[in-house]
Amino acid sequence: MKFGIRELLFVILLVAIPAGAQLWVFKPANDHVEKQRKAIEIKEAKLVNLQKAMVGIKDLNDEVYKLKAAVAFFENKLPPRHEIHKVLKKVTEIAALHGLETKLFETLKQKPFSSYSEQPIQMKVKGDFAGFYQFLLEVEKMPRITKINSMELERDIKNIGVMDATFTISIYFDNQVSKSG
Repeated sequence: MKFGIRELLFVILLVAIPAGAQLWVFKPANDHVEKQRKAIEIKEAKLVNLQKAMVGIKDLNDEVYKLKAAVAFFENKLPPRHEIHKVLKKVTEIAALHGLETKLFETLKQKPFSSYSEQPIQMKVKGDFAGFYQFLLEVEKMPRITKINSMELERDIKNIGVMDATFTISIYFDNQVSKSG
């Protein structure tokens, strides 16, 4: 067989067609497919994140509901401003019930907050320690929110078991004119 220019051009053409197809058809198509695959992976990742966020939103809605219930619970423990004297009376009754002599009962400056106020009261009582301890336990069990901010205990040197207690008790009350249910 004779190998001339015509055959050489034929062989070059046979080699050039697959090379050209690879260069101008398959490579761009493969690049396009790879870009599409990466775009799909990114969208799938976003979808997974969105699904996780949706679960978080449901959990967040449950949490908001629980927090609203807690706020309502504590708001119900806040007496209206016009009933604070009843809470103060109850505190002095508890002190007397446990044999404590009230030596000082002084209301301090109110501390207003957004929807409630704090009424600090400086108290000084005298009596035995067991009675004072029972007083603290009963104040803690009161249906209203109270807090003892500071406390000093001093024993009476002359009488064993007798002590003086000076403390600041805060009573919280609702700032609203009427309670909303």
